[in-house]
Amino acid sequence: MKKYQKEIIGIYLIFIAVFMLLSLFDYSIIDNDNNFMGPAGSYISSLLISFIGIGAFVIPLVFSIIGYFYFTNKSRLSKNILGYLYYFLSISIWAPMLLSYYSNLGSNVILAHYSGFIGNLVVSLFISKIGIVPSGLILFLSFLIIHMIFFDFSIYDLILKINERLKSFYLLVMNKIKNIYNEKIKNAANPIEENTEISYNEDMQASEDHETNIDTSNLEEINSESDSMENYIEDKEIEFNNESSDLNHETIDPNIHIEEEVKEEEVDIDLEEERKKKYFSYTLPTGNLLNDPIEVGSKYTESELHQKADELIYALETFGVKGKVRRINQGPVITLFEIEPDEGVRVNKFTNLSDDLSRVMKASKVRVIAPIPGTRFVGIEVPNDSPAIVYLKNIISSEEYNNLESKMTIALGKTTSGKSFSFELNKMPHLLVAGATGSGKSVCINAIITSILYKAKPDEVKFILIDPKKVELSSYNALKDYHLITTPKLDEDVITKTENSTGVLESAITEMERRFQIFSEVKVRNIDEYHKKCLNNSDLEKVPYIVIIIDELADLMMTSGRAIEDPITRLAQKARAIGIHLIVATQRPSVDVITGLIKSNFPARIAFQVSSKIDSRTIIDQGGAETLLGNGDMLFLPPGAATPVRLHGAYINLEEIESILSHITSQPSPEELFLPEIKVKSENDNFNIDDRDELLLDAAKLVIQHQQASVSLLQRKFRIGYSRAGRIVDELEAMGIISGYSGSKARDVLVDESY
Repeated sequence: MKKYQKEIIGIYLIFIAVFMLLSLFDYSIIDNDNNFMGPAGSYISSLLISFIGIGAFVIPLVFSIIGYFYFTNKSRLSKNILGYLYYFLSISIWAPMLLSYYSNLGSNVILAHYSGFIGNLVVSLFISKIGIVPSGLILFLSFLIIHMIFFDFSIYDLILKINERLKSFYLLVMNKIKNIYNEKIKNAANPIEENTEISYNEDMQASEDHETNIDTSNLEEINSESDSMENYIEDKEIEFNNESSDLNHETIDPNIHIEEEVKEEEVDIDLEEERKKKYFSYTLPTGNLLNDPIEVGSKYTESELHQKADELIYALETFGVKGKVRRINQGPVITLFEIEPDEGVRVNKFTNLSDDLSRVMKASKVRVIAPIPGTRFVGIEVPNDSPAIVYLKNIISSEEYNNLESKMTIALGKTTSGKSFSFELNKMPHLLVAGATGSGKSVCINAIITSILYKAKPDEVKFILIDPKKVELSSYNALKDYHLITTPKLDEDVITKTENSTGVLESAITEMERRFQIFSEVKVRNIDEYHKKCLNNSDLEKVPYIVIIIDELADLMMTSGRAIEDPITRLAQKARAIGIHLIVATQRPSVDVITGLIKSNFPARIAFQVSSKIDSRTIIDQGGAETLLGNGDMLFLPPGAATPVRLHGAYINLEEIESILSHITSQPSPEELFLPEIKVKSENDNFNIDDRDELLLDAAKLVIQHQQASVSLLQRKFRIGYSRAGRIVDELEAMGIISGYSGSKARDVLVDESY
């Protein structure tokens, strides 16, 4: 019963309103007993008319509004509805009062009857004492005050707008006058026929050869009059423009511009031409391997956004900071309010109010952008009451992601306005990721790997995955023989041991130096130029991109220190051109983990939620990360940018990752590639790799038999990759069987079959 209590009350009130209205319409002074609504209608209409007269017709309207309020179960009446109610109640009193006054003047019995008791009483106590004119002014004033209170009407703003219109009209009139005088000058300056030739002497007199004399006094008088008028008009224009500029500052359109969340057109990634191409019978992962997004959360309505803006302005004013909301950008997770501070309000007053605004707005965290770069506004980001989830499939299916051609394209998430955000890792060229535990780092790493898997084939991008925590990246062991690359005799594919981590990074440095040598021989400066040369020369070694991902740097720094810092720094400094890129993540953003040497070589950084402003400055050189919401909320600082971009990270779950890995491993694997084998001496000497290749003896016999040595010869005969063949050639050189490298010349075989 309680559930429908308000609705039942609303129905009764609306019914009473209709009953009263029909009774009043059929009211008769002479014979009201035969009222259309029966005896009850006769009694009610007689009572209302005799008490408030003609104002009785307003009462059913008031009842119907209140009934509608109950019927729709609204929590409160809006200010506009309350204003209209006060209007109607005022009319119900003032209308019979005026009717009573005019009935007294003309001794009209009918008008006196419809004035009612209230009207006659007010006339006898009010109008008769102060007069009709003051009463009319009081009536007008009461309506004006009601309008100002309930409809946000400002008389001062109205006066300013009228003043602006008058000045605009004045300027228009002055321009018209100016045009009229210009026409007058043109007409006066050309009164002579075209065929009349006149030459002037110094006294501006006509020549003696002609009898015609020109009287220029009138023309000079017109010119002087015109000059004075033009000067006057120009002075008035300057005066008006100065006043107008001040006026416009105060009378900016108060309507707030609300930006809707960006709705992007999804692209079917399976129809992209590049994805249809096949190489060694391999097809890229399809879109149906990712789960369809589930709509979670609800958006604010326009009225709710205006209410939030009012609450925000009220909260600022309580702390002595005044301004106006000019724009609202609603996103999937947060809503950005762009505020124009009042004249004389300093920007740092906003930045100091972040915690206070969080309390007043009942929000977990409020971030202040003071000012928004390139604007005069201050941005205040307030979390949505019901945030949405950003799914990786939305980003993968966006035009933003599919329009980027790089194999290293990463789908990171969405901006605060709901626009998909992707970038090319090879242009960064390295990425530092940091944030507190549970802030979304591991999900971000998974999204990065998956984004690349959707763009690149196994022979185009290789991963070196270092996971000291042993659980975060363990699923990617399935990528062995496909996208993972390690040294040949390493006992694990996803690196979890500290000594193996140091060794594989040293191997990556050796690979870097080897690639520099290859690029120097081919005379190219970077991997993109080398790939272009490979299109026209099939004999060149295929050099894939290598992405080194370290999921927890803090653990490695604690156990290895400089032994891990030095190779990371060397790779970050030099490896960009040869296609080796690093992504380093840590949950401990302190200066002993993210050292100055590492930080200076990672221009692209992602900061997730951290506990303090100091940690935020360690990551992105400025505060802000301490005000993030967690669950993938991040600040992305691109290379060379001074201000980070706030993003909401793309979400992918373990089930989706396993579906993608199953798709990849169900296909034929490409030619196997390894990093160069080296000897790395650690404290326990646990990372010793034998330099001898098992094909070395057969290779020595081959080159001695053919009396020539080249990498391509070994590739053809043993059906091995360029990397392995190159290492064998280096070993043959070290054994003294062949000569050393000498530019474009072929290597000489230094021994014969007797060797």
